[in-house]
Amino acid sequence: MLKKSVIITGASGGIGIATAKLFAQNGYNLALTYNKNKINTKAFSAFNVDVKTYKLDISNAKQVAKVFDNIFKDFEYVDCLIANAGIAEPETMLIEKSDEEIKGLLDTNLFGTIICNRECLKYFIENKHGNIINIASIYGEQGSCCSAPYSASKAGIIALTQSVAKEVGGLGIRVNSISPGNILTPMTACYSKEDLQELHKQIPLNRSGQPEEIASTALFLASNGASYITGANISVNGGAVLFE
Repeated sequence: MLKKSVIITGASGGIGIATAKLFAQNGYNLALTYNKNKINTKAFSAFNVDVKTYKLDISNAKQVAKVFDNIFKDFEYVDCLIANAGIAEPETMLIEKSDEEIKGLLDTNLFGTIICNRECLKYFIENKHGNIINIASIYGEQGSCCSAPYSASKAGIIALTQSVAKEVGGLGIRVNSISPGNILTPMTACYSKEDLQELHKQIPLNRSGQPEEIASTALFLASNGASYITGANISVNGGAVLFE
């Protein structure tokens, strides 16, 4: 019996690391990509799985194609892609954002996710099986003041997910997305204690989420327990509603 493997982009961040550990605990081999921060593979030594890391800037389509080709050669059976890599932006009004800031964010978050989906689908379609899980955001569902390009990029990921799910559902491939709310990761470390307390007032569960809570949702979507779920966006946000 072949051991399943999962590709996780942006695997050096908080959600990426938590997801990699949980999938390794459940027997998945790991193909992990990173851009700026290297991944400490010793963190997975207790799980008896194969772990390989790949440097990748997902905004570079040629790099994505080359790295994914290497992954499919390195691993016998890839079952799942978790398109997690992304960047955030300073919270400023749209009129204050430069062309370079907007393009850089969209190139990574939206274009990069689209290209990762495309390259992985080539393999999944050939094998008539696979799961894609795209990481979006609550801000892609409702929009966020002073984060217009980020919100637009994440809304695009949700629409991408729904569209691709319709394209490939008949080929045995499921495509879903997860929209995290405020999750305690290095990306949200900029919030002060006071900021978090104010933010928690908008969240019925009265707290921020943990990366492991996103990881467990991803594992469910990759499992046979979710075999009739595709084109869905699962919002993991503690019940937060940005606009009432």
